[in-house]
Amino acid sequence: MTDNIPPAKRTSDQPKSEGRPKWVPMRDDQYGGLTALARDLMDARTRKGGGRITENTLIRVGIDLLLAHPELLVGDTEEELRANALAYIARLQAPPQQNEGRDE
Repeated sequence: MTDNIPPAKRTSDQPKSEGRPKWVPMRDDQYGGLTALARDLMDARTRKGGGRITENTLIRVGIDLLLAHPELLVGDTEEELRANALAYIARLQAPPQQNEGRDE
């Protein structure tokens, strides 16, 4: 049973029948982007023998990321949560700032 396994530690080989469905409305750009990303990841796989990568696969991965990193979620609205999480990730991806013109 996967109930005692933290979401971030679960693997895709655990039975899908133990999952609980959740219907989530998406914007058109989210739906299209998710479909395209799943298709691109399927095409780019180096091991073709594993399970399929679907939109649901990506949604579960996204949920696990958020549950593993709740510090990303700061704000009172969906827009604030999204903006703050994306800004945090952008800061992680930004090249380190150089101390130009500073005397030490």
